[in-house]
Amino acid sequence: MKEIEKGLQPEKKEWNDFVVAAGADGGFLQSWQWGEFQQEIGREIFRVSVGEDKAGTGEKISAVALVIKHSLPLGQNYLYVPRGPVVSDSDFAEIISEIKKLGVSNHSLFVRIDPAWKDDRGLKSYGFNFVGQVQPKKTLMLDLNWDETDLLAAMKPKTRYNIKIAQKHGIVIKEAKEEEFELFWELMVKTCARDGIKSHPKGYYQKQLKIPGFKLVLAWWQNKAIAGAIIGDFSDTRTYVHGASDYEFRDKMAPYLLQWEMIREARKLGLNHYDFWGADQSNLKWAGVTRFKIGFAPQRALTEYIGAYDLALRPIAYRLYKLFRK
Repeated sequence: MKEIEKGLQPEKKEWNDFVVAAGADGGFLQSWQWGEFQQEIGREIFRVSVGEDKAGTGEKISAVALVIKHSLPLGQNYLYVPRGPVVSDSDFAEIISEIKKLGVSNHSLFVRIDPAWKDDRGLKSYGFNFVGQVQPKKTLMLDLNWDETDLLAAMKPKTRYNIKIAQKHGIVIKEAKEEEFELFWELMVKTCARDGIKSHPKGYYQKQLKIPGFKLVLAWWQNKAIAGAIIGDFSDTRTYVHGASDYEFRDKMAPYLLQWEMIREARKLGLNHYDFWGADQSNLKWAGVTRFKIGFAPQRALTEYIGAYDLALRPIAYRLYKLFRK
């Protein structure tokens, strides 16, 4: 891991405090601990920050970027900034310049940023091109300042009904013990096979659960784990990061109660937002999961970000890379 600062050297607390204050999405993908997690799974990271030390006021950060180096075939690499950079105002030219320099010094093919911005702020004028989504471009953010009665009333009737069905079946929601991770992994394997999707390696989830604020929650029916979720808390936001379930027991409606109990717990902890982490009615691949999530707040507008943008540092090689990716 390398630190790259311009005029200041923020430590963990200062870094996270800035991300919390300036981030628009809860900020966990730009948190200090997410960088530590990326190191744990074998990736090189860089923490880039810009700002100035004004006399008498101490260090003042204006922008930060947790940059993750990803390997490509033939010894190539690219740099990725998940949900970043994080900037305190509309001026982001300096942090972009520092990230670009970092890419050049690492002989990177391109730099990819994926900021939690609602507009592109003229990124194309800096040479960036839109490439779609890596992190969810749209998501459902639930306001936890509502009381439980209002949250329930705002749900689709079918969602409320399914929560009651799970309760009648005696579904129990509990935080998992470390040795119960294998039960979640079995559920994840079943879910991926059923939905035709690819999971992360097993160790990815195990190491992710070591991030402060992350935990695994399982839904039990008659001493059998039939659904599970990895939940992450950072700043004032709880995020539903990963989920899995056993289709054989779909009639028990366990995922509905699991979500509701995690929402209730987040409120009790004083958190302000619950991020369902990806919901998009226009994405047919997400149709089922989007329908499930939106049922918890069907009248609430989805939060939409600008998506991922690439800056090609070696244009000819980048075009060849894009061609072979098709």
